[in-house]
Amino acid sequence: MRTLSGLTGNVSIPKAGAGLSAGWVTEGQQLSESEMDFDSVTLSPKHVGGITEMSRQLLQQSAPGIEDLVREDLSFAIANAVDTAIIAGTGTLGQPKGIIGRTGVQTGDLPASWTDVLDIEQMLTGLNITPSGWYTSPAVMTALRKVLKSASAGADYIATTGRIGELAAASSNAAPVDTAILGDWSQVLLGQWGAVELLVNPYAETPYRRGGVLVRAMSTVDVAIRHEKAFVVATKVP
Repeated sequence: MRTLSGLTGNVSIPKAGAGLSAGWVTEGQQLSESEMDFDSVTLSPKHVGGITEMSRQLLQQSAPGIEDLVREDLSFAIANAVDTAIIAGTGTLGQPKGIIGRTGVQTGDLPASWTDVLDIEQMLTGLNITPSGWYTSPAVMTALRKVLKSASAGADYIATTGRIGELAAASSNAAPVDTAILGDWSQVLLGQWGAVELLVNPYAETPYRRGGVLVRAMSTVDVAIRHEKAFVVATKVP
């Protein structure tokens, strides 16, 4: 996906609409004009963060690098929250709106055969969209790795460790259960306002009374999709 960093304020990103056409002309003949309709998507700051207490005993008994480890863990938690929002953010309670459930995104059935995989690919290539890869859960990947493309001798399996068919595939336990997404991931925009902010507070009243300190991590980001039809969200048939 595309990352836009160093943003300030809300950012409007154009996405191409319909209306542009081309035609053939003879020598000296004028080209006919066509107007392109433009829409836009807006990135606006949304905040994600976490906070934890480092106890006095932890500070005294641990190696000097314990604070760095806590910071890394908090940063990882934020990154995981952002990844989850890109896929399935609700668009409410301060979250960005993810791919799943977004208006305009194509939907289909979770593939169970090689024909199903090709049919999902065709949903994109039929619109002149070149998919760059799949995203799904480890359980779905494992299931597809057990299925042969055909009953013929020597047939390959639908999926391998990092591919579904001929396309790259990534899996994560953060993916929704029984869901696979195929798409052109360059159409995902991740906007960032500054870097991850890490702050240690040794004076917060309750931890201070216990001899501990607080460590807080926050990040400001947003997610936008330039072309919703560039994604197919395939889910298990009830």
